[in-house]
Amino acid sequence: MLDKTVKVVLLSGFLGSGKTTLLKRLVDEAEAKGLRSAVLMNEAGDVNLDGLAVDASVPMAEMLGGCICCTIRADVGVELMQLAKTHRPDIVWIESTGIAHPLEIMDAVSDASMYEKIELAAVATVADARHLLDRVRIGGGKTLKLMIEQIRASTLLVLNKTDLIGEAERLELIDWLRGWNADAEIVPAVRCDLGFSFIEKGLGEGGRAQGPNPGKGGGADRDEPEREPGQREQDSEHDLTHEHDHEHKHDRDHAHVHHHIGAATCYLDGPLDSHAFESWLRALPDNIYRAKGIVTFRDTASRFLFQYAYRELDFMRITPQKTVHDVAVFIGEDIPKRELERELRRLVESSGA
Repeated sequence: MLDKTVKVVLLSGFLGSGKTTLLKRLVDEAEAKGLRSAVLMNEAGDVNLDGLAVDASVPMAEMLGGCICCTIRADVGVELMQLAKTHRPDIVWIESTGIAHPLEIMDAVSDASMYEKIELAAVATVADARHLLDRVRIGGGKTLKLMIEQIRASTLLVLNKTDLIGEAERLELIDWLRGWNADAEIVPAVRCDLGFSFIEKGLGEGGRAQGPNPGKGGGADRDEPEREPGQREQDSEHDLTHEHDHEHKHDRDHAHVHHHIGAATCYLDGPLDSHAFESWLRALPDNIYRAKGIVTFRDTASRFLFQYAYRELDFMRITPQKTVHDVAVFIGEDIPKRELERELRRLVESSGA
C-alpha cells in the first residue's frame, strides 16, 4: 500500500481543444511548486505523439491504439497503480483521447482507489471556443453530444482559444456551458494560459473531485440559455438525461457516441517540403478533425511535431529522446486511409525531385 495519497487529475476535451498544451503547463507549474508528476497518456492512434511535448524526465505510461474509456479501459487501473508504486508521484495527470467519455475513466480511477491510495482530485475539460460555437449553431449531432458529455462531467471548464471569437460569442458560450454544467468553474483562456491555482483547489484534503455529480449531469436543467423555437426539437437529440442510469444503459446508449470517429496512422518514407506539406494539410477535408505527427523537412535542419485542428496548424521543433519514425495520425469521420497514404507518398516523392 502507498504511504501517501496520490491525486489524479483527468484532462478531457474533444479533439484539438488544447489538452496537451494544458498538460505541459500543469506539469511545469507542478514541478515549480515541488510536486512530482507522472502522466498517463492515451492516444487513439498507434504512436504517442502528444507525449513528446512533455519533458522526458516525467514518468509516463502510454495507452495506444484505442479509446481509454472503452477498448483499453480495463488497463487504466493497472497502469495507475504501477505508475504510483514505481515513481511515487504527488499527481498523476491523465490525458484522455479527444473521443473519450470522462465518466468511464472516472469509474476506472475509482476502481484503482479500492486497492491503493489513489484519489480523483479534479476533472478539467478543455473546449475549443470556435469549434464548440460552430457545433452549437449547427445543432444536434454525435460530435456535439460527446462534447456536452465531456463538459457535464467536469469540475473545471477551460474555454480555450477565446481569441478566435468575439466578446458577445464568448458570453453566449459561457451561457451554454452554465446550462450544461452549473457547478463547474469556467475559465476563458488563450493557449490554456490558466494558472495552477485552478487545479490546486481540487488537490486539498480528501482529493475528491468537487463540483458536479457526474450521475446528475451537473445541474444541466438550470440556467438554460434561451434558444430559437426551432431548436427545441434539436435539443432533445442531445438531452443527456440517460446519464442518470448510465451504468445500466452503457452498452445500448453509449454504444458508442464516438464510434463514428476513427483514427488512421500513416508512416512516411522520407522527408517533405515544408511549404507543400503545410498547403496539403490546410486543404484536408472537413471530415478530418485532427491531424498530428512527426515530420522531417528537406528545407529545414530539425524535426518537427505538427498539430492540426479545424484549419489551425502548429509546428514545434523537437529532439526525440528515443528513436521515433516520421508519422502522421489522422482522426475524424470515415477517414480515407489509403488515399491519405497515396497523397503522402506523392509529397515525399515530389520533395525529392
